[in-house]
Amino acid sequence: MRRHFTQYLDRLNYVYRDRSFFVGLKARLLAAIALLLLVFIPFNIAKIIWLQGPVIFPRIAVSLIVGIAGMICLRSVMKGKLESAGNGLALAMVLVVQGTVLLVGATTKALQPLSVGIQVFAFNLVILLVAILFASRRVATVVFGLIVTGHVGYYLFMLRNADLGPTVQYSADTLLREGLLAMGLIFLLGITLVQMIEAAHERSEETLHQSNSVNINLERLGHETHILAEQRRELLETQREFVSMVSHEFRTPLTAIQGAQFHLEKLFHGSESLRGFVAENAEKWLNLQASELKRLNKMVDQVLMLNRIEHMTSNAPLELLSPADILAETVARFNDSMDSPRVVLRNDVPSGFAASMDSGLVKAAAENLISNGLKYSGLDKPVQVRVYTEPNGWAVAVVDQGRGIPREDQAKLFQPFFRAGNVGAIPGTGLGLAIVQRAVDFHMGHIEFESRENEGTSFNLHFRSVVAQPPVDDTALGHGPLIRRDS
Repeated sequence: MRRHFTQYLDRLNYVYRDRSFFVGLKARLLAAIALLLLVFIPFNIAKIIWLQGPVIFPRIAVSLIVGIAGMICLRSVMKGKLESAGNGLALAMVLVVQGTVLLVGATTKALQPLSVGIQVFAFNLVILLVAILFASRRVATVVFGLIVTGHVGYYLFMLRNADLGPTVQYSADTLLREGLLAMGLIFLLGITLVQMIEAAHERSEETLHQSNSVNINLERLGHETHILAEQRRELLETQREFVSMVSHEFRTPLTAIQGAQFHLEKLFHGSESLRGFVAENAEKWLNLQASELKRLNKMVDQVLMLNRIEHMTSNAPLELLSPADILAETVARFNDSMDSPRVVLRNDVPSGFAASMDSGLVKAAAENLISNGLKYSGLDKPVQVRVYTEPNGWAVAVVDQGRGIPREDQAKLFQPFFRAGNVGAIPGTGLGLAIVQRAVDFHMGHIEFESRENEGTSFNLHFRSVVAQPPVDDTALGHGPLIRRDS
């Protein structure tokens, strides 16, 4: 039995597979009502025969007609004709009930006309609900009109002409008035409620359709994003390999040119045949060539450094080092190359302080800032460098008194190959500050800077790669000159 019911339900779901959820739900409910009628009819006929009540044959006929209507309704539902099934069942039930009651009432004398009227009123309510839920609006309105007509007719031809006492007559009058009011309210409320449900269902279906469209678009965009990400990764890898290859290929001719430069300088300084104008021009061109070779070497180094940083991962090995030692070594290298040292270091890092870092990146960041400070400042202007600790890490401050950065250029300052509009003829690649930012980002830090034209620039690099920080020892602190901050 259960297997047959499951097959029946599967077939019903298959028939209404392309319909909305609301229509499918109505189909299952109407099919269940039709099945209950078919199950109820045999029991009702057996009860009528067993009890031997009045008007047996009309009652049996009504049961048979309702059973046939239920079979036709079930067949229509299984064919997908839901509205036709609801129309047929509602019309069949109302015509059979109303017609039978009026026919029997006109040919026989009811023993309990008020009880029969109440029973018919209950049937009418059930039929009206079936019409509201499953029939079309037009058929539901016709069913409501037939029910009202039958209700009023039963009162006029049966209850009004019956020999009823005053109390029973009052009940009959009440049944007429209150019954009409109740059926009218049920009809209006039922129609309104069904319309609201259908409107809400249509809106939900529309929302579901839009949601499905959005999901499809999201899946498509996700797929396209994945493809673009793969393409970007491949392009970046190709770019890295290309830049690395080109930069390394530059090394070979640069090395050869540097070797030739060294020998030319050696021959020039050791030759006694070059004198006067020729010697002056030879020395001038050799010096220019040496300067440009140095510049080209620096450019290649910076391109390689930027390429290395952009392709470093979080798994890159770090070292536990002292920031103060790294900055002291960097500053000393600059001062040793100048006749008059111009870089002043202030060490505010406690003795024994250590931080996990990539020393090459930290040196590159500090070197670029110090180099810019020296390059864009007067020969008599110092560059102040301070290294100090913070609650969440450590920091480096580099302050110069140079020409500063124009306000309109500050937003693009860290873009590769960008140079401010006031650099003039001072050579540069535009990669230094890009390297600084990448180095700080690698250490999960951030950069702050202040600059005013013709007053100077202050950079503060904040690093968050602290491993150990012992208690501050005042005797271990350096006491270099204070750094002036631009306001």
